[in-house]
Amino acid sequence: MPVLSDYSDGTPEIAFCLLNPDGGTAASRGADTAFYSASTIKLAVLLAVLQAVDRGELSLEMRFPARDTFSSAVPDGGEFGFPGDEADPGMPAAGTEMSLAAVLDRMITVSSNAATNMAVDLVGFDAVNRTLAGAGAASSYMQRYIGDLAALEAGLTHQVTAADLARTMYALISGKALGPESTEFALGLLARQEFAWIAAGLAPDTVQGSKSGWVTGISHDVAFFAPAGTLLQAPLERAWVLAICTRGYEADAGQEVLAAVAGLAAAVAGSEFSAVVPAG
Repeated sequence: MPVLSDYSDGTPEIAFCLLNPDGGTAASRGADTAFYSASTIKLAVLLAVLQAVDRGELSLEMRFPARDTFSSAVPDGGEFGFPGDEADPGMPAAGTEMSLAAVLDRMITVSSNAATNMAVDLVGFDAVNRTLAGAGAASSYMQRYIGDLAALEAGLTHQVTAADLARTMYALISGKALGPESTEFALGLLARQEFAWIAAGLAPDTVQGSKSGWVTGISHDVAFFAPAGTLLQAPLERAWVLAICTRGYEADAGQEVLAAVAGLAAAVAGSEFSAVVPAG
């Protein structure tokens, strides 16, 4: 059944963008269609924070207190947190010091919302949006904290397109977004991301990393993938980038769509990436 939510009008939709190792578009469908970003926006947050590290404004070793509540982006929005299964059980208690490296790890590998808001606090929304613009993601933006429902009701949101997600990932793997050390750190986090739905459509030995995102009626993923044995360093040679956005599907169906489109992308990229090799 089609899914209606704050982020989905109930009309099933699939968009994707596949970039070849030179950054050119190998295949696409609806790649400039706007979607609610869900947690894929965390890729831009990661790059914005690491760009600040590269400029010497932050360091991965710096420590600051963990938080579980945040102030809304709208003046009368009050404080908000993450109840129930929206909370990250792996985050330390509020007030416990964490390194910036640990915060970014939680943000990417398990998609921690609290860790994301802590990271955004360090650089601000303008920095995240400048990072997107610098990657060529002209139609994407972040206007509020994750989980800020008061800001959502006021019309503030996060937006991406499949093309913009692909461009942002390509800026990372090509070494254009970050210095070498920050690039390797980011690639390592993405490779350990625990909700890698594009990977389900690729050969098991494919070197890959991704940032997925989901809410009711929305399932997205953006990934890089490279031949087995490729080292996670920039520039990531022979790596392809695939971004897929879906709207209007139940969670399981959306994830199946992501894996199916990934399988087709693998066939375009070459037999070494295909999860199922045809007989004969």
